[in-house]
Amino acid sequence: MQTLNRRKAAGVAVTTAALSMCFTQSAQAAPAGGGGWDDLGTKDVYYQSEYRTKTVQSGGGDFKACITTSATTNETYNLYEEDAESSNAKLVTSVDKASCWVFRDIGAYVDGGNDRAEFYIGTEGDPEMVRVHYYD
Repeated sequence: MQTLNRRKAAGVAVTTAALSMCFTQSAQAAPAGGGGWDDLGTKDVYYQSEYRTKTVQSGGGDFKACITTSATTNETYNLYEEDAESSNAKLVTSVDKASCWVFRDIGAYVDGGNDRAEFYIGTEGDPEMVRVHYYD
């Protein structure tokens, strides 16, 4: 009977240690404020000539977008900059997989009276794209 209790105790200890490491790694991997990433929130996808999100404002520098799709696809996702004054979007760059992407040195797109760039992710090839979480 004592052997069984020791095995249970050892199993609980291993499980607790594993969970502790998972939570520690997640916390370390999460962007931090003050020199880290500013969380701009999650935008749902809607259809407007393509599947896209609403724009988010960036101050320049580096910009991060985490694309979520309900299907495992290697589709092309486009980062666009769209000025509030016009409905013309400029293609900034494209990536070929739903994942978290960091777009570096995008300060050239900061403009307008608000001194911000307005970015969004769009795709023509993945109707299963669900949402995008943005960081600045």
